[in-house]
Amino acid sequence: LYRDVILCTDIMYVNKLPFLVTTSRHLKFATVELLVNKQGTTLAKCLTNVMRLYGSRGFLVRMVHADSEFEPTRGSLAGVGSGLNVCAADEHVPEVERCIRTIKERARCTYSSLPFTRLPALMIKELITACVFWLNMFPPTDGVSTTLSPRALMAGFTLDYHRHCRLEFGTYVQTHEEHDNTMQSRTTGAIALRPTGNRQGGY
Repeated sequence: LYRDVILCTDIMYVNKLPFLVTTSRHLKFATVELLVNKQGTTLAKCLTNVMRLYGSRGFLVRMVHADSEFEPTRGSLAGVGSGLNVCAADEHVPEVERCIRTIKERARCTYSSLPFTRLPALMIKELITACVFWLNMFPPTDGVSTTLSPRALMAGFTLDYHRHCRLEFGTYVQTHEEHDNTMQSRTTGAIALRPTGNRQGGY
């Protein structure tokens, strides 16, 4: 019933860092990726990667809804069997705008709980990724399933609380490092960012 996917996308800015955000109608699966630039080739490559992710689970992205900034990607999307619908001036794609607002709200809530006054670009990137990661963990009220989360539909497995919920974003940890039989330290201090999402519960 939901094999043909309509993908909504836009560019979100956090501390002047551009992120490509996508979300799908019905499935409500969101993705985010930090952009090195906003050129048409870069946007097309990122969208193609997202479409391949859907394709790996048997979904086909038939249409991409975006604003005029994505017009240069029309040819590349047509090459992989997807159309592009560009909204008019002063119009927006409501699904992705709502998704961006939710991501930013989650990021602000997490940031307010951190003991840091400034975040490097790497932590901002991982903060946004973590927010999207956990948004995909729970079935939306208007989604296709009341029991399966968007990530469960796209990854094929569900997370385990005891493996994937051990650390919060920004937690101080001691990580294991390679060492020999000397007095060299076996661990080093680090900041936990987010679960990688693998089955063994890596961070």
